[in-house]
Amino acid sequence: MEAGALLTKLLSAWNESDEGARRAILEEAASASSFTYEDPHAPSPFDGVEGMAEFLDTFLKALPDATLLPLGSPAVTHGTAMVRARLDRAGAPFAELRFVGSADEGGLTRVTGFVESE
Repeated sequence: MEAGALLTKLLSAWNESDEGARRAILEEAASASSFTYEDPHAPSPFDGVEGMAEFLDTFLKALPDATLLPLGSPAVTHGTAMVRARLDRAGAPFAELRFVGSADEGGLTRVTGFVESE
């Protein structure tokens, strides 16, 4: 899978309420050997599918009415993809975000989220 498809796949985990299905999405999108995620709402960058799963568990408990919507197709340059997204709460726009992900043959190796507006 190319970087854009992997990034879109990973972002779909934000909308998955079932913990097992969410973990399966993360394992499919992220590289098993090396994955790091960071964004301004994470206390620090963290590594691995396990760290990402814990982050999303916390996110979904704090914002159970949130939905992450990618806005258009990712822009892709070689092994790096970027996509804009909107976070809705209770069906109303809440924040605009941008995600950048780098991938190798094993999956996403790094994803950085940026909050553009809240």
